[in-house]
Amino acid sequence: MRSEDPGPPAAPDLHPPAGPEIPGAPVEGGGPKRLHVLSPVFFAGRHVRQLWPLALLLAARRQWWLLALGALVLLAWSTLEWLRRTYALEGGALRLEEGVLARKLRAVPFDRIQQVDLVRKPLHRLLGVATLRVETAGGGSAAEVDLDVVTLPEAQVLRASLLRAKASLADAPAGQGAAGRPAGAAGAAEVAAAPAERVLVRLRLGEVMLAGITGSRAAAALVVLGPLSQASDWFPGLSDWLFRRFDPEAVTPTTPPAFLAVAVLAVVVWLGLAAASSVVTDYGFTLARVGDDLVVRRGLLERREAVLPLSRLQVVRIEESLLRRLLGLASIRIQSAGRTGGHDHTASRLAIPVLQRTEVNRLLGELLPGAAPVLRLLAPPPAARRRAVTRSLRRTAVLLAAVAVALLLLTSPGTAALSSAAVLVVAVLALAVAAGLAAYRNLGHAAGNGFLYARVGVAIRVTTVVPVAKAQSGSVRSSPFQRRSGLATLHVDIAGGGPAPRVYDEAEPTAERLLQVVLGRRP
Repeated sequence: MRSEDPGPPAAPDLHPPAGPEIPGAPVEGGGPKRLHVLSPVFFAGRHVRQLWPLALLLAARRQWWLLALGALVLLAWSTLEWLRRTYALEGGALRLEEGVLARKLRAVPFDRIQQVDLVRKPLHRLLGVATLRVETAGGGSAAEVDLDVVTLPEAQVLRASLLRAKASLADAPAGQGAAGRPAGAAGAAEVAAAPAERVLVRLRLGEVMLAGITGSRAAAALVVLGPLSQASDWFPGLSDWLFRRFDPEAVTPTTPPAFLAVAVLAVVVWLGLAAASSVVTDYGFTLARVGDDLVVRRGLLERREAVLPLSRLQVVRIEESLLRRLLGLASIRIQSAGRTGGHDHTASRLAIPVLQRTEVNRLLGELLPGAAPVLRLLAPPPAARRRAVTRSLRRTAVLLAAVAVALLLLTSPGTAALSSAAVLVVAVLALAVAAGLAAYRNLGHAAGNGFLYARVGVAIRVTTVVPVAKAQSGSVRSSPFQRRSGLATLHVDIAGGGPAPRVYDEAEPTAERLLQVVLGRRP
């Protein structure tokens, strides 16, 4: 019988084959990938925004050759940045390597990801690309990883993959990855198919405009119109140009109908600015739920799409201004944990611009299961009424005293003027009393079903809903004036920054009891 030498034993396979690829899961490996070939254009645009004063100076001096040379150098540098910037999904993390002269490597583990947003400005939409922003809880004011830019389909797949990988790691046992391997090991996670999207709120164009007219944007439009009235100071020749083309006597209103027409035109311009501002930021506003995530889309020129995991939701605020209360409208603000700095609060402080008051409980039940309907709020003790009126009178008196001193120093009023001023002061103080009583009527609180409810505000009434389980800490504080009346204010600390929920001017024993509820020591 012939025997054959089997040779040396085979070396063990240190890299076992990965399991079957799961659709929608992040495919690790495959080597680093570059961003879209148009990324240098966006890099150059970012540099131009930083160097525009120098470019303006060169243009003013008509040094066009130097301006052209600078543009070529900027484009070449941006191309080098693109060539040296790569990203990959490896080792259970999103890795970004960049830098022309000094190399920098950033790795964001899947389980540390807090938010993944898509941003599409007009140029992005024209070219069919998007910016993918990946943020963590400690990312500060800037995104942890900013992929600027990738194709829109690639951005959508990356976002869905990262969020599902994070969810699968969160559901896995401690120390294990989604597929049963140690967390951070390479390989695909077995993730179920993405659930269907269910729209919760979709605003039509008219509703978006109504949100701007009835909300704070109307006041902001007045701030814009104020400086415009001084346009002749900015452009010295503007008045002469207008006088040459229009006869002042012909266009100046001299009759009551003319004054009324001018007033109506001014109101139309004012409300038009408020509506236009709302359309620019909230056009096409859509809030949807996909599994355990909220998806918000909005924007006319700059289209933003953000995902907010419901597990990060900390506080829901129901806001009702005086005008909106008359119209049966409200708005909802959602505050979540995560990044607290920066200017983009698309998801960390999401606002639903406007909705019918009858829809509030339905939406509250979607955001915080068990919180709807809002419980009947309990009024504070009568001592809080006296405090509210006294506080309103005190503030008004200080303001009136300051105005009176200024008028006495600048003018010499006669007896008739002083009599008229006295009548005006009495009327203003009466309004202050009414405002104090209204402030008291709008105070209230309730606790039950694992939630704390608190209401405050006159011009804008705000009802805050806080899940007790999300409260980080609490405290009962009282000023010297409150202690005289036996009152105190409950402060609730939550993750994510933002205004702390408070229960104002409650009886001190009640505030102490609510603190125990917040701390989870009593139901």
